[in-house]
Amino acid sequence: MTATPGYVLFHLGERTFATPLDEVREIVRMTGLEALPGTKPPLAGVIVLRGTPLPVLDVRERSIDSGADSGGDVLVMSVDGDSVGVAVDSVSAVLAPDELPAGDPPAKTLPAYVVGVRRHRDAPVLLVDLHRLLDVTAVGWQSELALV
Repeated sequence: MTATPGYVLFHLGERTFATPLDEVREIVRMTGLEALPGTKPPLAGVIVLRGTPLPVLDVRERSIDSGADSGGDVLVMSVDGDSVGVAVDSVSAVLAPDELPAGDPPAKTLPAYVVGVRRHRDAPVLLVDLHRLLDVTAVGWQSELALV
């Protein structure tokens, strides 16, 4: 599989993040989320994507369980050969590599999922590794996926 250069720019709360485009298989709107009995956050439920249930993990500050609407976007990625959705507040752009130039290494006080600090339109952007973000925010999520 050939790597696709570029970045997906997305928002969680007021913060702007980016992740390498090759970590994201596709981006879909968060519609039709169905909660599953007995599941716990961060597993928010499933959406049906082309006839197949897609588990959605919610890493947003305002989670669906807190009564917030189910709006937002879903970054679809592969984890251990399975498709998993990651709920974010919004995806704002897909950028070419030169639109998010190299920046500074992350401060040691930032979470381990932050792998770099870039700038886009003079605003800071945290470059993240989605797999690490899931590891940090979704402890035990793999056991929840077994319920799907």
